[in-house]
Amino acid sequence: PSPPGHQEQQLQQELVALKHKQQLQRQLLIAEFQRQHEQLSRQHEAQLQDHIKHQQDLLALKHQQEVLEHQRKIEQQRHEQQMEKQQREHKLQQLKNKERGQESAVASTEVKMRLQEFVLNKKKALAQRNLNHCLPSDPCYWYGKTQHSSLDQSSPPQTALSAYNHPMLGTYDSKDDFPLRKTASEPNLKLRSRLKQKVTERRSSPLLRRKDGPIITAKKRPLDVAGEQSSFGLGGLPLPSPSVSKFARGHRPLGRTQSAPLPQQQCGQAQALQQLVVQQQHQQFLEKHKQLFQQQQQQHIINKVAQCVCVCACVRVCVCLVYDSLMQKHQCMCGNSMSHPEHAGRIQSIWSRLQETGLRAHCECIRGRKASLEELQTVHSEAHVLLYGTNPLRQKLDCKRHINTHTHMLPCGGIGVDSDTIWNEIHSSSAARLAVGSVVELVFKVASGELKNGFAVVRPPGHHAEESTPMGFCYFNSVAIAAKLLQQRLNVSKILIVDWDVHHGNGTQQAFYTDPTVLYLSLHRYDDGNFFPGSGAPDEVGSGAGLGFNVNMAFTGGLEPPMGDAEYLAAFRTVVMPIANEFAPDMVLVSSGFDAVDGHAPPLGGYKLTAKCFGYLTRQLMGLAGGRLVLALEGGHDLTAICDASEACVSALLGNELDLIPDEVLQQRPNANAVRSIEKVTEAHSKYWRSLQCSASTLGCSLSEALQRDTEEAETVSAMASLSVASKHIGKRYVMSPQKKIHKKLFHISYVM
Repeated sequence: PSPPGHQEQQLQQELVALKHKQQLQRQLLIAEFQRQHEQLSRQHEAQLQDHIKHQQDLLALKHQQEVLEHQRKIEQQRHEQQMEKQQREHKLQQLKNKERGQESAVASTEVKMRLQEFVLNKKKALAQRNLNHCLPSDPCYWYGKTQHSSLDQSSPPQTALSAYNHPMLGTYDSKDDFPLRKTASEPNLKLRSRLKQKVTERRSSPLLRRKDGPIITAKKRPLDVAGEQSSFGLGGLPLPSPSVSKFARGHRPLGRTQSAPLPQQQCGQAQALQQLVVQQQHQQFLEKHKQLFQQQQQQHIINKVAQCVCVCACVRVCVCLVYDSLMQKHQCMCGNSMSHPEHAGRIQSIWSRLQETGLRAHCECIRGRKASLEELQTVHSEAHVLLYGTNPLRQKLDCKRHINTHTHMLPCGGIGVDSDTIWNEIHSSSAARLAVGSVVELVFKVASGELKNGFAVVRPPGHHAEESTPMGFCYFNSVAIAAKLLQQRLNVSKILIVDWDVHHGNGTQQAFYTDPTVLYLSLHRYDDGNFFPGSGAPDEVGSGAGLGFNVNMAFTGGLEPPMGDAEYLAAFRTVVMPIANEFAPDMVLVSSGFDAVDGHAPPLGGYKLTAKCFGYLTRQLMGLAGGRLVLALEGGHDLTAICDASEACVSALLGNELDLIPDEVLQQRPNANAVRSIEKVTEAHSKYWRSLQCSASTLGCSLSEALQRDTEEAETVSAMASLSVASKHIGKRYVMSPQKKIHKKLFHISYVM
């Protein structure tokens, strides 16, 4: 047997081996768990994207169905209104074509209803007073009672039916209408009284003259017939005999109709007057119908105009702004925003300025959304999207060493992906995706015609982000992604991207360097490659099919002197607008960095442009692509400068009148460094764009000199513009200052060039 010490040592070795085996099994289990967790996460993400896409398709289909249903209802209403109008016109024409005798005896359905209501209310009022009705035989007295209500419109009879509202004829008031006469030809209007019985017994026909005496009732009511007749103003009518007046004092006669005319041998003059009264009644009836028809037509026109205004408002609302306060959470972990140029106060200050100036109230404001991982991969690699577009805490648990190789500590104590691009492990990925999604949402609304144009107040910026590399405060290239999605989803054939950030957009250039359907045109400080990011030389003109579609207006010469309004306006006049008009884009996107505005230190800009100059540049770009223009915020770190420039651009988008270009800027020639820079760009691209040859002779001229030395084509356009201005002031003494003439000619030529 082995000694006890040897056995103990052997047991310890076995125990160590067992522990080692357990650790290996544990590691294998952990690795298997991590693998399954990662696989499930990818499946969940894919299922989530499929679900979101399905929901978006359903919403789009539902919206399309609602639009079609709305259009169908509008068309149905219009058809019903036309049919109703034709019916009214037909009824009115029938009334006009009726014979005179037929008009009073044969009433329309509306008149019958109205007459029936009147008689029923009259019957109720008489029943309450316990009065009996009888008919005097003297035709003169009958005629006089009829004339009182038809000729004397100022004193209508007081009955229980004072006013009512009819669904077809509208509101009825007895004060402004003549009372209707009872007829004997309509059986539903006969009064059930002793009068009806005696008339049917003693008459063989209602058209024969009554030969016997009047029917006298027991109850009588005093009535001053002479007083009533005198109020009619009928001096030619004979007064009724005393016997007739005696019997007439207690009776309310029934009006007679054309079916029972007055005999010619009695009251011939009264018959003529009766016909005149009938004509007046008919004329009043037609006038009321005509007024009702006109009112309905006017209301119909008003409703149609309102519908058109609503439809137009729904189709093309106004200038749009997009903003979301969640993008402010992208901040350095050190907590000191003053040590970082790109901080949350940038977009917060711009949004507050637009609200204070009232510009925000004149715009349509929408909320942003997070871009999907699929949308981000239209420009960036899958690894880049997963690394910077998903929750980094989960990635750190999965692969801590992989994350640590992409971040490092900054001097401020925070974390960054390079020396100046900060990284917040909780909020940076969400803010970056929200910036991209907001730009995409706005671009699609403008491209589809739902909105006129817009400005995206977003951060972090994007034009430096390359396919697999974040840099210069940028993680995802918002404008480039929006352009790619326009190509894929809306089949937009030609897109112009103008980048007027003082730094070159190296990421955007990389994304479209071989694409002839996207013209990238950048104005930036280059200084022979010695200014960040070092790219954007004039001879970088694209490659392959995209040769000539990458234009770098690279300013070289440092800050002696710095570039200003005169230099940028000259570059727009001689390079940007000629090429842009020749390209004729369907959509214009602007990487709108404002770090060229005066107020930025040399390391971040150093140029001396005014904020108002960007309003002029925006107004010129609005003449392209039918006005479909979207500006997306890029760089710019002086709060006053970027707020002023944003205000000028939004004011230009709204179509507000811009301040005149200062006279010193109009007369100022671009400096020598700017002229040499423009000449290099013209030399590199003149073989691709014919329009550059026309502006080559005026590179060193001021705006005033360039307009005076324009070619014959520009002079013709200027003359046409002058004629259009003069036609608006015919008959007036309108004197335009030379400065304003130059200002109007400048922008008119830039639109039609």
